[in-house]
Amino acid sequence: MMKRERIRGVLSFLVMTWLLMGQVAAQEAAPGGEQTKRPETLPEGVHHVRQGDTLWAIAGRYLDNPRLWPQIWKENPFVTDPNRIFPGDPLTIPGFAPPPRPLAEAPPVPPVGEERVPPPIAPPVEAAPPAEVAPPPDVAAVTRPEDGIKLPAARPVLAIPQAALECSGFVAQPKEIVRAGRIVRPLDAQNIRHWYYDDVFVDLGGRKVQRGDRFHVVRPTTAVAHPATGARVGVKVRTLGTLEIVSTTGAAPRAKVKYNCEDLATGDLLVEAKELMPPQRSVSQATDIRLGGYIVGSKDDADAMGQGDIIYMDVGQEHGIVPGDEFSIYRMSGVGIHPASGQTIPLAPTKQGQLVVIRTSAQAATGLLISSDIDLRVGERLVLFRKMP
Repeated sequence: MMKRERIRGVLSFLVMTWLLMGQVAAQEAAPGGEQTKRPETLPEGVHHVRQGDTLWAIAGRYLDNPRLWPQIWKENPFVTDPNRIFPGDPLTIPGFAPPPRPLAEAPPVPPVGEERVPPPIAPPVEAAPPAEVAPPPDVAAVTRPEDGIKLPAARPVLAIPQAALECSGFVAQPKEIVRAGRIVRPLDAQNIRHWYYDDVFVDLGGRKVQRGDRFHVVRPTTAVAHPATGARVGVKVRTLGTLEIVSTTGAAPRAKVKYNCEDLATGDLLVEAKELMPPQRSVSQATDIRLGGYIVGSKDDADAMGQGDIIYMDVGQEHGIVPGDEFSIYRMSGVGIHPASGQTIPLAPTKQGQLVVIRTSAQAATGLLISSDIDLRVGERLVLFRKMP
């Protein structure tokens, strides 16, 4: 009996291997039997695949979220199978600057064996006596503005990639989460997880929609309490992805998952899609506005946070905060004991990092930690030090 089960297992493994090889071979061949060509022009940033690379790891490195690997796959149509990328493949990374232009080509080198004729040597010229050098003219006086050379504007440096911003989440009051509908079920009823480019049916409450309309998929999770007062700051909302309506036939329109940050599930909420723009760095200016706040949570609910992590804070639009504002992070130092008198002495707080605001709600904001000297935690104090103009 055991021998029969072992033989059956081996046969099942061989059949599955054969089927997978057939699928890979079918995917590698383009329609008409031609191989899909790699892109000749690379309009955005490029990562050249190295040994051991995966789309999952590359997305984690450049987009701050490995689950965004389908976006990289979408940008590189020559990759027919996301599990088969090879060293040297040039992968276009969405949201990054284009590669620098190549330097001018050197003149062609004559083939080996061809006689090289040295350039003629010019006869020596007697040096002329040095002329009296006139003082340089006033450039501002002789140059018209229209004569100046206009240099191209520098490409703005973004605080965060677009894809990471879309998946950053936020804290908001329940009334700010305006529900437009829900996910009813996937097109394939057996598919319990809704993933990139899957089709799903949605319930929009009878509202009129058109093909191409987009909705964000969100999932409210837990209430966020203030670390100092215990008061309710809002509800933590995870941003899961974006859907686009592809069919309006029937009572439940059909939508396609355009991208997702996490697995989508039946019952997840839909809200109106709003365009998010990553703030630019080096645009904010030093400010005298005195505004403080607290770190009240993080995207990943981590006990310790550091550079590159997403955090939530208790100041937002109602406090005048906009994306691009920057805060210093301070840790309270407590008190010390005077060695002579034995009295307690309040100690000054110490600066431990900085963050930049990337999105806001009415009474809260989402920030990206751009530096940290220690492991940070919920309850750290914030002080505004740079403001967008």
